[in-house]
Amino acid sequence: MGKSAPAAPAAPDYVGAAKQQGVENVETARVQARLNNPNTYTPYGTQLVSYDGDQATIRQTLNPQAQKTLEEQQNTQYQLASLSGKGAGLASNVLDKPFVFGGPAVQTSLDLSNIAKMPVNAGTTGQEAIMSRLEPSLAKNRVSTETQLINQGLRPGTEAYDNAIQLLGQQENDARTQAALQGINLDTSANAQGYNQALQGAQFGNTAQQQALMQAIQGRQMPLNEITALMSGSQIQNPQFQAYSGSNIAPAPIFGATQAQAQNAQNTYNQQVANQNANTAGLFSLGSAAIGLSDRRLKSNIKRIGTHKLGIGIYEYDIMGKHDIGVMAQELLQVMPDAVHQHPSGYLMVDYGRL
Repeated sequence: MGKSAPAAPAAPDYVGAAKQQGVENVETARVQARLNNPNTYTPYGTQLVSYDGDQATIRQTLNPQAQKTLEEQQNTQYQLASLSGKGAGLASNVLDKPFVFGGPAVQTSLDLSNIAKMPVNAGTTGQEAIMSRLEPSLAKNRVSTETQLINQGLRPGTEAYDNAIQLLGQQENDARTQAALQGINLDTSANAQGYNQALQGAQFGNTAQQQALMQAIQGRQMPLNEITALMSGSQIQNPQFQAYSGSNIAPAPIFGATQAQAQNAQNTYNQQVANQNANTAGLFSLGSAAIGLSDRRLKSNIKRIGTHKLGIGIYEYDIMGKHDIGVMAQELLQVMPDAVHQHPSGYLMVDYGRL
């Protein structure tokens, strides 16, 4: 017999599936909470988890030794907090006053008033001292030399006398030059020594100023440092218990399964429709005359125009896009079944050669 067209799959109940998915999610969360939060027994005490509906309650109980230790830590922390309060009052008094430094000022210049002068001009200190001793000696030596030349019979204006006096002048100039150089060296050395002494004095003053400044800053910061030390020196250490944790169990994928089932049904329906369309297209491509297709289900505009000798009707009709005349395979099947065949598509064919 012929095959009917496949029925389209029913639309899934997505709303119901989503609601059921929500129910599964809630139940999964409940199971996860119970699996991931067991009761805990440690050397410090116990932690018990209980539920009032979905509301979890955690009770932590320390053993006597741990409880006493915690109380002692809290008492110490309280006392330190009280001390830090006193320190805060002291710090407030310090900070209410602007910072004023009463130490020595920074030295930015040197006192050079007591440093020996450089021998730029004649008569500077070192040169004057040397020349004051040299000039009398030179004058005495000149008188002695002149007297000795006269006693030797040499008179001024003679060549021998003038040469001797000229040589004496050169010796006096050399002595004066040597004395001047010696005075310059003495003055330079004295000037450098005085400058270094002044510089060292200024550096000593600045070092003392820095030390005084650091002492003043330390005195201002000390109350704040004491408060910090008191607040951080003794922190309470609570015994460690397992924290309440969430869950990672995936809920049953009801909504996803519903979608997958609907998609599978739709794919099956599409395949059935495609197969039927392919079979129908094959029938139309072959034509009714060639294979004797005479199934009533393929005909339209049917009109009886006579009677066959077998007692069945003869009809004119339209089939697969053309007008034709023939019998109905369903009627012939009742009187001559061996002249009726079934196509793979399920439609009936008539062997008109037998008629």
